[in-house]
Amino acid sequence: MRRILGAGGAVLAQVITAVGSLLLQLIAARELGAAGFAAFTLLNGALVVMATLHTAWVGDSLTVLDRFDPRVRAGLFVSLLGTLALGAVVGTVLALAFGALPGARTLLFGVLVVVWLAEDTGRRLLAARMEFARLARNDGLHLLTTCVVLVVVHVTAGIDLEWLLVAMAAGCVVSIFLVLLQAPREELALPPLRGADVRGVGVFAAWRAAQAVLRPTTLLLARIAIAALVSSTALAATEAARLLLAPTLTLINGVGGFLLPRMVRLREAGHPLRARLALTASVALTSVSAVSALVAVLLTGPLEHLITAGRFDVDPVTVAGWGAYCVSIAATMPVSLLATAYRHSRLVFEVRLIESVIGLAVLAVMLVWRPDLFGLAPFYIGTGGVVTSVVLVIRLHALRSETGPHVPVKADR
Repeated sequence: MRRILGAGGAVLAQVITAVGSLLLQLIAARELGAAGFAAFTLLNGALVVMATLHTAWVGDSLTVLDRFDPRVRAGLFVSLLGTLALGAVVGTVLALAFGALPGARTLLFGVLVVVWLAEDTGRRLLAARMEFARLARNDGLHLLTTCVVLVVVHVTAGIDLEWLLVAMAAGCVVSIFLVLLQAPREELALPPLRGADVRGVGVFAAWRAAQAVLRPTTLLLARIAIAALVSSTALAATEAARLLLAPTLTLINGVGGFLLPRMVRLREAGHPLRARLALTASVALTSVSAVSALVAVLLTGPLEHLITAGRFDVDPVTVAGWGAYCVSIAATMPVSLLATAYRHSRLVFEVRLIESVIGLAVLAVMLVWRPDLFGLAPFYIGTGGVVTSVVLVIRLHALRSETGPHVPVKADR
């Protein structure tokens, strides 16, 4: 029963996080107009990149390494301080560079980044302790606090970008406070910094962080390119179309969360690397994604006003492009997870890097050549995924042939 409740809490926490993210983007699209929504999209994209890097570096290390070892604990604490400080500086600089906030108000985004990363650390601590029911409750109170602030602001002053960021920060602060109240004293004890094993933490986390940050960074750079080479209105229209595929992306990520531990168990049981398992999952997930994309395209007209409140248009072709992007992710993710499970971290990173470079190159060329076709941007970004899926399959077959069909594949790290 405890395992069932724990699994349910983990799933519920993911659902709450996904719903909260989608809700914030819908509010931004309806209340801020095209320019405001474009600015929020850039800031949110930057936040996702920094949070992903922080989660992969600090959160994964916190979960996998022995956090009660004094040297490791000190290394984790130094890493945490480093990511918080770096996040504050980078967040403020990016808000200024994007022109999203005027003057000193750029500091608001830097503050949001700090509390967001601090909250993420608390979330990972609860996950490491297998306290998923508390994690779901904290995420629910985070979302509730954010919504309450937005409702009060909507009634009294009207929602703008600054208040949206304040509401997000308020939810983080409540969640941080709850973790501090719930966590045992030994989890919150500050370690002596002398002898901190920062290098050991970095060796573990470097490849994982590099892999994890590639896709959100690619999307952020794509958004910057659309805003710079076309317009903020074009970016707003592109992102509004993506919201229709948000449930599909959530589904894909959820399936990935199930597949990776399943593949790890197969490896630990001594089973050899079998690309057929990943290919079967790819076909099934790709089929579901394609059907979801078709539904999203058909519902573009009825749902357009709900998303944008009539402030700008959503092109069904762009929705189809995001559908193709989802299909691309669905096709490549199981194969890359199989490589990750068998500890081929460098291979996954190299392939993901190739995917990002190809997608961004095609996007940049097409936006310069035909900026009027910005609605096809998701198709351009997904081009790299088609190439890398073939590369991954060929490489995994080669690894299997080198080691024999009945011998587990050794890690290439």
